[in-house]
Amino acid sequence: MKHFIKTVAAASILASAGLFAASAQQSEEFTFAVDRAELTSQSAVRVAYQRLNAEAERYCGSLPLQSDTEMAYCRADVVDHVISAVSHEGLQALHVERTREARYVADRG
Repeated sequence: MKHFIKTVAAASILASAGLFAASAQQSEEFTFAVDRAELTSQSAVRVAYQRLNAEAERYCGSLPLQSDTEMAYCRADVVDHVISAVSHEGLQALHVERTREARYVADRG
């Protein structure tokens, strides 16, 4: 069964930047489709996670964000929301792992 996840997770970033009203009229909500039944291997989970991140990047890139920080928060919000909505143990575990790796690299940078 395919799950279609729709979100406007970037709304919090846009609202804090004072851009939500204008953006809400110009942009579409983020939609991500994933078939949980296909997430049976670590490889399939990685592919879905990479696709999610790439689609979140494109979506956030289409919004009138002012800085790299806003772009990073937008991507994180979208990915977090979708991971939560899909509620797949393997996908959640990979997300936690990748988020920890990113924080570790950022802290060392």
